[in-house]
Parts: sequence; C-alpha cells; structure tokens
Amino acid sequence: MKSKKSKALQPIDPRPLALAALIAVLFWCAQAFGASPARNLNQDGLALRGYDPVAYFVVGRAERGDASFAAAYEGATYHFASAERREAFLAEPRLYVPSYGGFCAYGVAVGQKFDGDPEVFALVEGKLYLQLDRATQTLWKADLDKNIAIADRTWPVIAKIPAAVLND
Repeated sequence: MKSKKSKALQPIDPRPLALAALIAVLFWCAQAFGASPARNLNQDGLALRGYDPVAYFVVGRAERGDASFAAAYEGATYHFASAERREAFLAEPRLYVPSYGGFCAYGVAVGQKFDGDPEVFALVEGKLYLQLDRATQTLWKADLDKNIAIADRTWPVIAKIPAAVLND
C-alpha cells in the first residue's frame, strides 16, 4: 500500500496581509488625528488652500481668504476675504463648501481623489466643483452631466477611503 505524501506547506504571500494592515493603520491615523478622508485638507486642516469659498459665488472667481476671517465646518477650516463673507458661510455652509470634499470632480468620477485646484473650478447648478488642472477640467466638461452623475454615485463609495489608499 502506498503512503500518501503530504504536500509541503506552501509559504503564505504576506503582501495581502501587509496591504490590509497598511489600510487599517491609515484609517486609524485619520481618525486618531481628526483628519477626515472625505475632505481635501492641508496638514493644518485648511480647506481650499486658504481660498474664500464664498468668493466663487459672489464675485465668480477664486480669491484668497485671510486667516483673520476663519471659520470651522465639519472638521475643516475655511478662510474668508471679509467678515461679511464668513458670516454668509456660517449662516448656510452647505451652500458654499466644494463638492466631493474639495477633491477633483473628474477624479471622483473615475474613483480617485486628486487634489482640487481652487483656481480651476466651475459652478454648476449652485454647486462648486474643483478640478486637478485645466486639462482635466476640459475632459470633465466634455460630458459634464454624465461626469457629475457618475461622481455623485461614486463619492459615497470612496468618501471615507483615504486618498493615499485610493490613488496607490
């Protein structure tokens, strides 16, 4: 009678486990340090690189804010060009915050979180959308309604995933 030879134990590939551990650490760090992966913020928690979110709606262009006119909303700090604009923001912040947390709208449509450039923007039906750069904005605008619809469906899926994990 032949004896069955046991197969030698195959080494386990550690890469999937390491990736899972890295993702867990990134989520923990984001929570522990108060960072929100759903907001495109600098290391100090500043949104829109310090640009005034109200300016897009009242003067139709990107305008730098002033740190002396700052306000916090949903874990992000916003700067404003004047006290009046800060008050307008505080009265109804949802009207002024950028869509998709300030990440590039086209990037969100393709399942990524690219930095949104505050100087490359569009106002569409009362919403502020940022883009990575002018070339990306051209792509996004080529099929605007479709890209917004796709990004609107994609955002809830990727909002809580850190950009570093998505864009890897």
